[in-house]
Amino acid sequence: MTTISILVFGLAVRRLKGRKIIFQMALIGMVLSLRLLTVSLAEFMAPGKAGILYIFLFINCGLWILLGNKLKLLHFSIAGSLGALVTLYFLII
Repeated sequence: MTTISILVFGLAVRRLKGRKIIFQMALIGMVLSLRLLTVSLAEFMAPGKAGILYIFLFINCGLWILLGNKLKLLHFSIAGSLGALVTLYFLII
């Protein structure tokens, strides 16, 4: 179900590129669905292994930062940076 939502949001992102607000909402839906999928995948691949989960979360945060820089969406870069900091905080503690 999550994979289907990623595909639907991805198609919406491609079709709505010219409409700024709706495009960003579809993009947010897509990356949040992708995050849910990667967390579920990490738990499926290595149940109880927090290290794998942290790796997946850092990859997601990196994608958010890259996407924010490429599309010039400051809130994506900020969200990715804050997500990486929070993940690092929980990794250290």
